[in-house]
Amino acid sequence: MTDTLWAPVRRRGRPPASAAAVTRERILRTAREVFAESGYEAATFQAIAAQIGLTRPAINNYFSSKSALYEEVADRVGDVLLDAVRVASQEPSLAGQIVTFTRMAMHGEDADPSIAGFLVQSVTNVGHIPAGGRRAAGVIERFVRTAVRSAIQRGETTADPDGLTDLLMGLVWGTAFQLSRGDAARAERMLVQLCGVLDHGLAH
Repeated sequence: MTDTLWAPVRRRGRPPASAAAVTRERILRTAREVFAESGYEAATFQAIAAQIGLTRPAINNYFSSKSALYEEVADRVGDVLLDAVRVASQEPSLAGQIVTFTRMAMHGEDADPSIAGFLVQSVTNVGHIPAGGRRAAGVIERFVRTAVRSAIQRGETTADPDGLTDLLMGLVWGTAFQLSRGDAARAERMLVQLCGVLDHGLAH
């Protein structure tokens, strides 16, 4: 009797755990790209499945509905944003914090461009998305507001906190918008100028 007789028999049906985990990650990444390009309402399981060579029922094996898939994608984007917040908060200046956060979350060497597109879709279609999309966008506002408040406490600026927060939010979202259009060069120019303005103009 050979050892091969005792080899485990692969059952039909769902793939083994390791393959399932890889497929799930592929679905999530592709879904983020489709949501970023088409928006929540126009995105379909069929479009996501076709892009990665699966069937729609295969997607349903992992996610029961489009809203459940969207919520998971939004949670993953939120995790990326929170990681960026943790790193950026260590910067000693407001300029460093805002630029580091934006680059790490949406524009850095390891950042995925679809994150910016997903976030832009989440705020331009805020009334038509599950709650998860709104939570992800909320991370950005809380970070910027906290960074401005800390800069004021350090004596880095005497600017009106609400006005400065609104200004920086506009610049962060403007950068995200340019990235969502594929214009990374313009986004980088915006970040460079933002850094210069913050470094030299806050005290005035």
